[in-house]
Amino acid sequence: MEKPDSITLREIQTAIKSKKNECGDFNKIMDALRQVKTPEELVLLRKAINISSAGHAEVIKAGHSAMSENEADGIHRYIHRYYGAEDEGYPLIVGAGKNGCVLHYQSNNALRLNNDLLLMDVGAEYHGYTADITRTLPANGKFSAEQKAIYQLVYRAQEEVFKLCKEGTRFSDLNKKASEVIAEGLLQLGIITSKEEAHTYYPHGCSHYLGLDVHDRGDYNILLENEVITVEPGIYIPEGSKCDKKWWNIGVRIEDDVLIKKDKCEILSGHLARKLEDVEKLAAQKSKFNEMKLPPL
Repeated sequence: MEKPDSITLREIQTAIKSKKNECGDFNKIMDALRQVKTPEELVLLRKAINISSAGHAEVIKAGHSAMSENEADGIHRYIHRYYGAEDEGYPLIVGAGKNGCVLHYQSNNALRLNNDLLLMDVGAEYHGYTADITRTLPANGKFSAEQKAIYQLVYRAQEEVFKLCKEGTRFSDLNKKASEVIAEGLLQLGIITSKEEAHTYYPHGCSHYLGLDVHDRGDYNILLENEVITVEPGIYIPEGSKCDKKWWNIGVRIEDDVLIKKDKCEILSGHLARKLEDVEKLAAQKSKFNEMKLPPL
């Protein structure tokens, strides 16, 4: 066949012109291709996740009360470039205290973390594929009693959702389970008086697809083998909330990237400290960034 590429192109152009109203079918095909990952795609996603995890770990070690949000932001970006990431998959969210209670906070300009929690939603992009990881750490290295209670509740919700992450589970069941655990926990802590109020403090979904985009395309119906999704429950209690003031300005989200398998899941970011005790243990370590002594300007 002479010049097959040209012939194929003409056939495609003709088909598009004759079926302009059927482009939705093309979108469905592309969504399906992006939804289930190939082995080659998983290699790139694992790399992006490993780079992102290294950035989170370094900030957890380097964090201190006098650090600014911008400094934490900068460490993430430096680690990403050092390990070969070309970009971030989305605008970094690095918010301390009240800023951590803002879902899509992006200013990252508070001058001091003080003794607040620092919520970091950061993912590196490597060869077009992005990670999406969130960790929450105490800037002074130790969780207060109230911070600990909220963190452990979010952790428990995430653990329960992981149990459902396998082929055949309905996507909607993931958020349903997270919402149930969080509502029951907030009720026990006295932060809410009825489970219907839980949405005030957990106002987003638990999971989304991950790949070429941070919120990747796909059919949010039944989980399939080799899909990659996030699991990201969170609790956000801004100042002025209808609960005891001791809970105000506590924002916690724990987000991990998960590979769906036949009868279980693989937590691709699971090597990054997630348990409360492990986060505190990592925070007690020193980072090379703590040793940097730049002259005053």
